[in-house]
Amino acid sequence: MTDISADLSAPTDVPVVSIDTPTGRLSRIRRRFTTFRRTRPFWGSLILLGGAWFVARPLLGGTFEFYTTVGVRSITPLLLAGGMAAAALTALVLPAQRHFPAIVAMMLAVASLPLANLGGWLIGMVLGITGAGLVFAWTPYTDKQLARFAERDAARAARRAAR
Repeated sequence: MTDISADLSAPTDVPVVSIDTPTGRLSRIRRRFTTFRRTRPFWGSLILLGGAWFVARPLLGGTFEFYTTVGVRSITPLLLAGGMAAAALTALVLPAQRHFPAIVAMMLAVASLPLANLGGWLIGMVLGITGAGLVFAWTPYTDKQLARFAERDAARAARRAAR
């Protein structure tokens, strides 16, 4: 999108050109995502979601006939993985309420060892425990730290604009 505007009160007759480039949009999106990531237990939630996927992976894509043939035993890993995923998303969306979902996710990850194909080949259980621990241990940044991040980002933007 190009915005060409001329300042008539300026002593020169050269129009001021402001171009919103795709690179500028990508930079804004990246800065917003970085701010989002810094203010939430992002990596813990992401690892916890990976653990949930590994727990549910052996049964994903099954048909109704498959689930009815195997019985209730086929639903257990899906319920465990769904609970772990719900806990991860709750912690990501509501970072102030991260402790309870982290504890629930930890219990579900440990319960997946006997109930869900050795916890999703042990990988799902280990990822679930690690992600739940990261979510539980995460603390929000203070206003002073966030201000320092904003200053650093502004300095980087000023250096890029000077090039």
